[in-house]
Amino acid sequence: MAEETSKVQIAIGIFLLAVFGGIIYWLVVALWNWFTSLNSDLAVGMLTASSTIIVATITLVLGRYFERVKETEAHLRAQKIEMYDAFLKELFSMMHGEDGSEDKDLVPFLQEWQRKLVVWGGPGVLKSFIEWKEFMAFSEPCAKTVFLMGDFFKEMRKDIGLSNKGLDSGLFSHLILRHASLFLAEAKKNPKITLAELSRIEEELGLE
Repeated sequence: MAEETSKVQIAIGIFLLAVFGGIIYWLVVALWNWFTSLNSDLAVGMLTASSTIIVATITLVLGRYFERVKETEAHLRAQKIEMYDAFLKELFSMMHGEDGSEDKDLVPFLQEWQRKLVVWGGPGVLKSFIEWKEFMAFSEPCAKTVFLMGDFFKEMRKDIGLSNKGLDSGLFSHLILRHASLFLAEAKKNPKITLAELSRIEEELGLE
């Protein structure tokens, strides 16, 4: 029954389109016949006037359309920046051990932030965040954790229109690790190095 109803609706739609197309064709032919029957000077004048009106109308409509598009993009970008900045603020506060950050319960914040991510986040940001989050949930903190975080940062930058030219994922380790250069060197030798192993190397080298 449903298939029969669908076929009827499709047939009606095709019929209406055919009728509409026929009407448009008839109007175009009628207007063309009328236009060609006019005096040549009058026809040229009408053509010039109508062209001016059409061009002005199209310009106005397109101008308003692109203005609305820019306004929408600006609003969306502002929402994204506010959301990403809130996340980075909490992350860096925790990473750098600011007062009270270790005892702060981040679960409510992350739940609310992830809800906003569904609405405002770009597809690349959403995928990279989930990959980073899932890896941290089932693996010991290691070099890949830091690199996935860098991928996530790059996707956030890309989503708000910033260029990532010349930026690799490891570069962001300088913003969260005390001895990022050592980390990158060790990660190059052992891509699976854990942060606990890195900490022991730092102690052996007398680094604080």
